[in-house]
Amino acid sequence: MTKPKLIVVDDDPGMAKLVKAAGESSGFDVLITTSAREFQKTWAENTSSVIVMDIVIPEMDGVELLMWLAEQNCSAPIILISGYGGKYLEMTKTLATDKKVKIVGTLTKPFKIDDLEKMLKEALPSSDRKGLAAPL
Repeated sequence: MTKPKLIVVDDDPGMAKLVKAAGESSGFDVLITTSAREFQKTWAENTSSVIVMDIVIPEMDGVELLMWLAEQNCSAPIILISGYGGKYLEMTKTLATDKKVKIVGTLTKPFKIDDLEKMLKEALPSSDRKGLAAPL
């Protein structure tokens, strides 16, 4: 059985590795990108099951990237993360939802790995959850 694919976009290599480890322990095949442009290229070349996106990234911010995903008719569920948190995350979620981009949750850095793993599992349709590892 093919593993679901997770694409991570975060310019902080340490955070990207942390999200990758959580994704892999949850049963995903994970690709890391560190900029919006790199993400766009990776997204175009790979069908992703879930996206984890920092909303403060180089080249274009997460809001611009979410608008680009809306133009691409992206159907992958997205988890937004940010060190800014609170109202900034909620505003971004509202804008994306208004454009029909599926936001399944938000996390403020630093966050609990258990919370991320729970969101990753919940982001997939129940048919794709079979065989995923249980959160640590």
